[in-house]
Amino acid sequence: MPQPPAANLLLITFDQWRGDWGDPLAPVVKLPALAALAAQGWTARRCYTSSPQCVPARLSWITGMAPSQLGVSRNEPADLPADAPSLVRQLQAAGWHTALVGKTHWTSHDGPVDLDDNQPLLQALGFAEALEVAGPRALQRLDCALTRAWEAAGVLERQRADLQARYGGGRTAAAWQVRPSVLPLDLYPDCWIADRGLEQLQAMPSDRPWLLWVSFVGPHEPFDTPPPWHGRHRPEQLPPPQPTPAWLEHLPADCELRRTQASWSGRLNPEAIQACRADYADHLQLLDSQVARLVAALESRADHSRTAVALTSDHGEHLGDAEMLYKGTFLEGAVRVPWIYRPPASSESSSNPTRGSSSAAPLPLTGLLQQTLAGLKQGGGTTRLARWARRQPGAVVEFGGELLLVQGPRKLALDRQGRPLWAVHLGRDALEQTNLITAEPTRWHWSPAWRQLRRWGRQEWRRRSGSGWIWRRLGRPAPELHPLEPQS
Repeated sequence: MPQPPAANLLLITFDQWRGDWGDPLAPVVKLPALAALAAQGWTARRCYTSSPQCVPARLSWITGMAPSQLGVSRNEPADLPADAPSLVRQLQAAGWHTALVGKTHWTSHDGPVDLDDNQPLLQALGFAEALEVAGPRALQRLDCALTRAWEAAGVLERQRADLQARYGGGRTAAAWQVRPSVLPLDLYPDCWIADRGLEQLQAMPSDRPWLLWVSFVGPHEPFDTPPPWHGRHRPEQLPPPQPTPAWLEHLPADCELRRTQASWSGRLNPEAIQACRADYADHLQLLDSQVARLVAALESRADHSRTAVALTSDHGEHLGDAEMLYKGTFLEGAVRVPWIYRPPASSESSSNPTRGSSSAAPLPLTGLLQQTLAGLKQGGGTTRLARWARRQPGAVVEFGGELLLVQGPRKLALDRQGRPLWAVHLGRDALEQTNLITAEPTRWHWSPAWRQLRRWGRQEWRRRSGSGWIWRRLGRPAPELHPLEPQS
């Protein structure tokens, strides 16, 4: 059988899109573009990020490495070295033309810098062309092509004043107040990124395979979805937030989940949470419409039948779960992300026997990205992904030196010494209200499935604890980093 032609890939990523609100097979809101992609492709319904914060999750995207290997397992200033491993560089070396439009966050966003200065780094990481944009909060102080567009339109000062009014006081009600953006629609970050993505899509070559990565900054807050999407959803149309589990207050004081939840204590009220959830739903429909524009433009290209589309996010969003916003815990809303992969039409007969299929097993996002990019050389079919998914033992998430292991319906969190912190069974407790370690100690101790998960946890702890956080904690330089071998 002849080898299928190498596939192109349109990779579409988001910031803070939670997986249950991006599951096209059980939609919370109507997302027709995502549903259409899923109907023609393969969906990982339980895809887990490498870390529930932007910096470690995004460093894992590009390098294929775990946060512990990188020594970065929470949001902190980090600059990716130019010689770091890069999945995109590997693809470029194999002959793909590579381009990027949107947010990366592979360098520190703490200072007043111009992201155009990152061009040498992005080229070293394997991008022939790149138009980098900062996230919404960082646009208060960072310059990039988008802020220059704001300046040219005379709206830069107004937008930055709006961001300062929201976030200048820290974690106050102003930060999650819902009100439409002050920007004109064409300069709203996600719409502007979509426009630039469309321009770059038109410019991609037709005589060689290519990768175009369009990286949106939404649905990350501010909660400022503009018309005509603003106000489309009412709180009563949406599922309620997850209650605060009673077992949180019994966790050790330095546990990341307890610390994060305690930092939100008394800050939110039900009305504010409902308003944020409605605005988030509005923003998802805005983003879905931008996806539809990109896919429609792709269909007009002569090489569309050789082009795959993949869609995911860096992490989720609590949206009031356990009375929290944002991310930074191992609860489902923060760690589960969407994953939809539509293969090229040209690969259908040979390597896509079942379109519209899905996996309900917990799968690691970093591995899915690695497998997807590697599979482009064999035509980009879904068979490779589905076969790889069946072999995975589960997913591992890292944050602040702690580990989360997800295997089947079971979740087990380990502390910085590798000891069990909490365990839940999603099949019987979808809202994560029962910590089985304390509530059902006999089942927890003797169940073969939990014993197997504890063994896997010990293995992963030993595997991951030797480079990043241990070395940083000891104040010694980390050893040379190498990507984790994919699970076979």
